Amino acid sequence: MSKLLRLTAVTPSYPGLLTLTWDDGVTMDVDVSDSLHRHPLLRMLAAREVFEDLALINNGGGVGWANGADFCAQALRLKAEAQAASKRKTA
Repeated sequence: MSKLLRLTAVTPSYPGLLTLTWDDGVTMDVDVSDSLHRHPLLRMLAAREVFEDLALINNGGGVGWANGADFCAQALRLKAEAQAASKRKTA
């Protein structure tokens, strides 16, 4: 990735899974459930009603929740690409 990517859409599928679309037109799923146990703000996201109450923040620079938890668009893209590559290897 040579430029900073921005998110244009986010849809929560279940606690831990996000479907994201970036401004380059790529749509990917990313599973952030492994991060939900690392910090008190993130632990709260394990509840479906809290996880689903999200929004794009910073003009698409990330995804955020009312409790202050957030993930940046770049980190989510890297994680999504790594997860997709891992799935391809095991398929």
